[in-house]
This record gives sequence, C-alpha cells and structure tokens, in this order.
Amino acid sequence: MDEIKPIHLTQAFAVGVGLALLVTLAAGVYRTQANKNRKVIIGTRDEVDYTGYATEADARMLGQALAASGFFSNQGVSVLLSKGPGGASVSFVVKEGAWNHPDTIASYEVIGRRIAPAIGGFPITVRLLDSAGHIKKLTVGRVLVGTRDEVYYFGSATEEDAQSLGRVLKGIGFFADIGASVVVSKGDGTAIWFVTNEGFWDKPEALAGFERVARQAAASVGGLPIQVRLLNSEMETKKEMTIQ
Repeated sequence: MDEIKPIHLTQAFAVGVGLALLVTLAAGVYRTQANKNRKVIIGTRDEVDYTGYATEADARMLGQALAASGFFSNQGVSVLLSKGPGGASVSFVVKEGAWNHPDTIASYEVIGRRIAPAIGGFPITVRLLDSAGHIKKLTVGRVLVGTRDEVYYFGSATEEDAQSLGRVLKGIGFFADIGASVVVSKGDGTAIWFVTNEGFWDKPEALAGFERVARQAAASVGGLPIQVRLLNSEMETKKEMTIQ
C-alpha cells in the first residue's frame, strides 16, 4: 500500500494524499464491477478518482477547479469524487483530528464552495477521512436570494437556515440584489461570514455596521452569540468578532 501522507492545509493548499487508503475508505456503496473506481490525471501527478455515477468529464472538471483554486499543484495529491442519487461528494484524507481545528474545517468548506459548480452545483458533501477510518462530513450549499444575492450554508447549517437569514437580510436592506455573498456556518457555535470590500475590516464604522446587521439577523439562525467573520473576495478571513 502507498504511504499515506495526511493533509497539512496551508494558505497555498500544499498537500499530500495516499490514493490507496482514500479509495478503500471512501468508495462506499459503489462496489459493482460496472462502478469500479476510475481516475484521471491532472497535470502529471495529481489525481481525481471517481466512482458511482460520476463521469470522466465530471472528474476532469473537478480537477481543473482544484487546480484553479491552488489545491492541486502537481505534487501527487489525490481526491475521490462520488456521485449517487443523494448527490455529489468529494473526499480528502487528512491528519487524524484535523477537523478539531476550526480553520481546517473552514478551509475545506471554502474549497467545497469553489468546486461545487464544477460537479453539478449545490449542495455537495465534503468528506474528511483520517487514517483511523473516521469520517467527518461537511455540507456545502447555496441559496439564491432575489436574482443575485446569495447565502451559503456550511457545516450543520441547513438550507432552511440560509433561507431564513436571506429573508432577514433582504428585509433590513442588506441584500439589495447587487450580488452580495454571506455564509451561515454551524458547528461549534454559529457564525455569519460576510464577503466584503477590500479594507472594510479596518474601518470602525464598517465594523459597527456589520455588528448591527449580525444582531438583527441572529434570531433567524438560532440567536446570540454569533461569530462574525469578514472575508475578502478570495474567502480569506480578515477580521473576526463575537457578538454576545
């Protein structure tokens, strides 16, 4: 069996993953000869293994999305794409206990947001697997409010949470159908992430405005306390604050 190299996620998404264990753990219910795992090579070394109803075209599009995001950088990384009646999932091998770190979870949720359009759209399931056989499932979904504004939902947040938040944000005038993006995330507490303009996180008046919006919206996603994150267009966290 190939050596397993668990993921140590960095801003550059420099990773190493062992394909053999990934396939063994994540192939799931697709065990017939017709649905044996297949793979495509991205660049010369990175791989997308695909199974179930996923096609070679799906796998190539996923690989291209991972390369565009910087996750694939021709270092021998492997992921598993699976499609079935319940939708699409993408599996990654990580270091044991990696999902105990909120930043790791957030990074994979952002990856899920970036790759979902390439494999059929939202929602998708992101699976994190460790060498002990444990699995952490993350949901990454999206709700459109009006024609352009959007609420993503991560972790244990639901589509209903996103719809409820979207209605409140529209009602208070934060959403004005101009292409704003917000995330509601649930796990160890509830968080609302705002994708904002460059430098807003350094302006006291802007911070006060986001705090007011979070207080008005809190009841729609379960109430206070709420963690607020301000992100740039690349979904990088620039400011965090907790609203009690």
